Amino acid sequence: MAKINFVLKPNFLSSIAGTLRGIILKKSLLNAFVMFAVFCSVWSCATTEKEQSPMVKHVVVIGFDGLSPNGLKNAATPTFDRIKSEGASTMHARAVLPTSSSTNWASMIMGAGPEQHGITSNSWEKNNFVLPAVTQSEDFLFPTIFQLINDNFENAEIGAIYHWTGFGRLFEKAAVDYDISPDSEDETAALASTYIKDKKPTFTFIHFDHVDHGGHEYGHGSSEYYKSVEKADELLAEVMEAIEASGMADETLVIISADHGGLGKGHGGESLQEIEIPFILWGKSVKKNHVLKYPVYQYDNAATVAFALGIKTPLACIGKPVKNAFVGFDLSDDYPTSERLKEPIILPAAEFNKKAGGLFDESATVIMENPNNAGEIRYTLDGSMPNANSTLYSEAVKTSENVVAKSAIFNNGKIASTVSEAFFRIKKETMVPPIKYEVFYLENLTSIPSLENKRPDARGTCFEITSDEVKEEIRSNTVVKFATQIHIEKEDTYTFYTNSDDGSKLWVDNKLIVDNDGDHGVVEKNGSIVLMPGTYPLQVVWFNGGGSGWLNVDYQTKSIPKQVLPTSILK
Repeated sequence: MAKINFVLKPNFLSSIAGTLRGIILKKSLLNAFVMFAVFCSVWSCATTEKEQSPMVKHVVVIGFDGLSPNGLKNAATPTFDRIKSEGASTMHARAVLPTSSSTNWASMIMGAGPEQHGITSNSWEKNNFVLPAVTQSEDFLFPTIFQLINDNFENAEIGAIYHWTGFGRLFEKAAVDYDISPDSEDETAALASTYIKDKKPTFTFIHFDHVDHGGHEYGHGSSEYYKSVEKADELLAEVMEAIEASGMADETLVIISADHGGLGKGHGGESLQEIEIPFILWGKSVKKNHVLKYPVYQYDNAATVAFALGIKTPLACIGKPVKNAFVGFDLSDDYPTSERLKEPIILPAAEFNKKAGGLFDESATVIMENPNNAGEIRYTLDGSMPNANSTLYSEAVKTSENVVAKSAIFNNGKIASTVSEAFFRIKKETMVPPIKYEVFYLENLTSIPSLENKRPDARGTCFEITSDEVKEEIRSNTVVKFATQIHIEKEDTYTFYTNSDDGSKLWVDNKLIVDNDGDHGVVEKNGSIVLMPGTYPLQVVWFNGGGSGWLNVDYQTKSIPKQVLPTSILK
């Protein structure tokens, strides 16, 4: 349908006025207003249908798997720093849940969340999925920015260079001219740079995977992880040099982001460390040294690419272009991204997936530190959320009982940070370890196997059901079975949690209560059971398919706050 553009000129307005006068004389004032509304409606529709003109001729999206804002803050990254100073950025963009790679790379290139595109985990395949996409560009696949560019530009050159081969299943192959998955991050940078200089593509997507490897192998926040971020900075410099050498830099938009952050040696959960990602824009029409103050989401990436190229996105997309990054756009409202101070540090501090606090003989000392130059610490020891009326921290607190400590920074009477929590468990110094465990070394584990008729390779005893207690015995393809008894003094509904990488299962009274099985990153699941006073067998089986893995077990009732399963109820 052809568009009709109306221009309101003085003589046109005069004719409207004349028409209205005639209607008033012949009919009624009400009819006159109706007619005027019709004229205005036609004019309004014509002006709002005008499409955005292209702002650039080229877009390069560079994605670093597992790159967190923390990594950019603590590693030496001169190239990232320069691009931020020459462009617009936020360190508080948010990934989608779950914080798995497939789900987030899909959301980045599709401008939609998992609820729309249906890619809800890394196990998604075109022949293995539960939730179908709401619309399709090809069989089973939500339309991506690759397809939209291909549809809108007759001679567009489109390239995808991706270190992780799994990315290749997330886009339409027919829409891409250069499609390659190199074997290393160095080869990825080299091939991408050559492609940019040779072809000057309309759209280039580059994926680097090595930062995520650093997180999984050594842990987010480790020195080795920061080294992987520094390597990312070198690779980014190589690609940026290619963009400059190609001669297309003056007509190019570069977007740099990530699929997720990480916590400990994994990701997939709901923590701020896992869900916050960097989002950096550089190039033509981008504001200089500008901090984006309003929320940015993973699916806004594709929408921003489309906006810069003057492409209309499908109605099925939910992403919005980050217009505030561009010169001439200054949108605002009353709800910018919340500015947070750093949360208090409770000692002994959390380390990777291990929670702050610990298991102590007879008593423990709770020490808190404010890492900021502003605010005050307020805390609770009963597991409740701290507020402006909670106890003001002034000195270390000694306890001879199990406590769940929660604290936050308050400024001017308002909470100004996320909440820190720590779990202090107290046991008798003479206590005998109440848990028995058995270790099995198997092969090719992707789920918990049957252990019937299998002889354990190692046995031992421990005080808590956690991977830390058996870490010296863990290797790839290891299964550990923990067995103990819990003593219940009060009838209640007891909720048990396993937080594990990879899968775990928990039984109480020989009933399966928590099923957290499968080959996955750190994921928490729970289940509940009503227990009467008495003693019940409790068993947990956990497997580690590769890497170091993780396991801890928590519990909770209506009167007991969620906490690490304490030795005080074990027999």
